[in-house]
Order: sequence, then C-alpha cells, then structure tokens
Amino acid sequence: MKNRLKITVLILLSSIGSLLAEEVSEKVLYIYQDADIANHHESAQAIQQGIEVAFNEIDNHIAGYKIAFKYLDHRGNVVRSKRNYQIFIDDPNALVIYSGIHSPPLIKNRAFINENKALTLVPWAAGGPITRYPSPENWVFRLSVDDTQAGPVIINFAMNNQKCQNPHLLLEESPWGDSNLQSMSKALNNYNIETPRLTRFSWNLKAKGARFVLDNIMDKGSDCVILVGNAVEGAIIAKEMLKYPLAQRLPIISHWGITGGNFHEVVNADARKKLNLHFIQSCFSFTNAEQSPLAQQVFEQLVSYSNGLITEPKDLKSAVGFIHAYDLTKLLIQAIKQTDLSGDIIKDREAIRRALENIKVPIEGLVKTYHKPFSAFDSEKNTNGHEALQSDSYCMGKYGQQDEILISDD
Repeated sequence: MKNRLKITVLILLSSIGSLLAEEVSEKVLYIYQDADIANHHESAQAIQQGIEVAFNEIDNHIAGYKIAFKYLDHRGNVVRSKRNYQIFIDDPNALVIYSGIHSPPLIKNRAFINENKALTLVPWAAGGPITRYPSPENWVFRLSVDDTQAGPVIINFAMNNQKCQNPHLLLEESPWGDSNLQSMSKALNNYNIETPRLTRFSWNLKAKGARFVLDNIMDKGSDCVILVGNAVEGAIIAKEMLKYPLAQRLPIISHWGITGGNFHEVVNADARKKLNLHFIQSCFSFTNAEQSPLAQQVFEQLVSYSNGLITEPKDLKSAVGFIHAYDLTKLLIQAIKQTDLSGDIIKDREAIRRALENIKVPIEGLVKTYHKPFSAFDSEKNTNGHEALQSDSYCMGKYGQQDEILISDD
C-alpha cells in the first residue's frame, strides 16, 4: 500500500513538474490595448476582435512566443490613458499597444509615448498630429483615416455631392476637433470660404444645448452641418435635428466617430429615414457587393471566433475597428517575422519599429494590398510616413436598414 502511495505521489509530482516545465518553456508576449472600453465598448471590442482573428490565423504563436492579450480601459480620460501606458512600458513582456476610438489621449500624451518608446498601433483614432511627432524616431503607426487627409474628403462631399453652399462646422471641443478645424478650414478655402461658420461643443452636451446650437446654425442661414463628434453627442444632435419640420432639417455630413458606439440604436432605422446623414469610412466594408476571397475567409473566421454572436455583416458593430485592426495586425505580424526577437523587450520594440518602416513583401489586407505601407517619418519631406492609408482609400458611408454600414458616394 505504501509503495503504491509512493508511486502515485511520484507520478503526481512528475506531472506537476512537467506542467511547470511546459509553462516555463512557453514564452509569452503581450499585445495591449488602451481604449475607452466603458463608454465606447463597440469600437473597442471590434478592434480587439480584429487583432485576435489575425493572430488566430497563426495559432497565436510567432517567433517561438505565445501571443496573449491585455485590454486596459482609459474611459476617455487622458490621465488614465497615460497610467495605462506606464503599465505597458513597465511590462517586460509587452510588445505593442493598440489605441481605440479617441484621439485626445494620443495627442495629449504624444511626447510621453515617443520619449518612452512605447510602440503604438492606431486602428481608429484620426487626429492629424498623432503620427506626426517631430522626430525621425517616431513610435506611432496608424492604419486608419487621418484627419489631415480626411478633412478635404468630407468637405468635398458636402460641397459637391450634397450641394452645400453655406456649411457650418460643428466640432467637438478637443484636440480631435482642433485637428479637423485646421484641415477642414484649409479645404473650404478652395471654395472661397475663408472664415467658416463654426460652433464647438463639449462631451457633456445635452439635448437642450444641442437644440440651442442647431437653432443658432439655422438662424445664420447655414444649409448643412459638418459634424465632428462621437456616438453619444452625435446621437443627441441627430435626435434634436429630427424635431424640426422635415423641410427645415439640414444634411449632416459627419466624421466617423458616430459609428463607434450605439448611435444606430439611439437613432434607429425609422428615424434615419427622415435624416440626410453620411459619414466618412475607409472604402472596404463586409457589406460591399463584391468580396475578395480573403474577405470571405476572414468573415468566416470571425463568425467562428464569435461563437455565434456574429453570423452576417450587420451583426458586426463598429466594423471599421475590426477591419483596420485586422489589417494593421497583419502588418505587425510581418514586421515581427522580419526581426530576430532577442527577449530584450526594449530592443525588440525598436527592431519591430524599424521593421514596420521597411515591410519587405506585399501584404494582402481587407482595405487593400499594402506595398511598404510605412516609411521613416520626416516632418518636412514625409509627413505621411506613418500612415498606411491615403485619401484614395477613403469613401463616404451611411447606415442601412439593418444598422449595417454601406459604402456610398451619393
């Protein structure tokens, strides 16, 4: 009996030892996200899904490391975002950090991010200054809409497609709004509008304040609203617009911030029928009539990965977050493959930063096939060096009957 017990104990100890040895041998690298998970859950989750589906294609292993994920919530707070970044910086196994929908944390903390060499990937936030830190050693890479290039696309659509003559800029009071004011004002100069009509609003905008703003816009004789805001405030503004008689309602040409939350639920399909609303997107959507073999394959993976929560394109909320994060992660994977990871996280982040600027092979993504998407940033000669998408990948979109996003140029 004692011998049997001794053998059993030895077997258990051996098994535990094997498990511990396996755990020790399984080297792990962490992919972080710092985003507004609490208030903009849809966009944060879509980004997470894009990252995870791309890594799942390589079984969450690369260069001898297992890939795992840590998601931190800054709740729209710049100071909390900086603290989250410090957690990332101090983690000896943290490779890169993705951002979320908001531009202000990235703009306000841009110097801190670059000075601490925090390798940052941006799949949504559009503020122009984000990728333009005035140093050739730039640590922020974006695959998303860039306000510096998006402003003219939005303005051209308003003036040419919507036939606006007296547009009114209704911009969030934030660094993101500042970024758009600069690019949109410059674009309006091409239409002989030197001083655009302008109203700014804060994140705590309520219905009464939105009504006051819209009354003022209409009193000035403006014939369309150029909106830069997120889903919460965008929905309040849209609902107040709907309270005007049909003949008085103005077209709303929006940045894509409204698609990052539950705008489509607060302003439902029946309400949107009575509103002329468009917003900027990148040109790919899973609702496009023609889908590449890659797009079909990726969506099938997403369906499987979601455990039945997503079965068709309309089920994917804040889809652009998934699309951009997937493509950006494919570029990251290629950059890792081009480096010899040393196990020294400081050296490895630097090696991947350099590799991102020198992607050696074409990478097929959802939005497009990327040929050397990034290059060394130069504040005078190459201001778009860390932008994977250019304005020719931007389109205007609108919501469909089932809350899906449709790419449209009408």
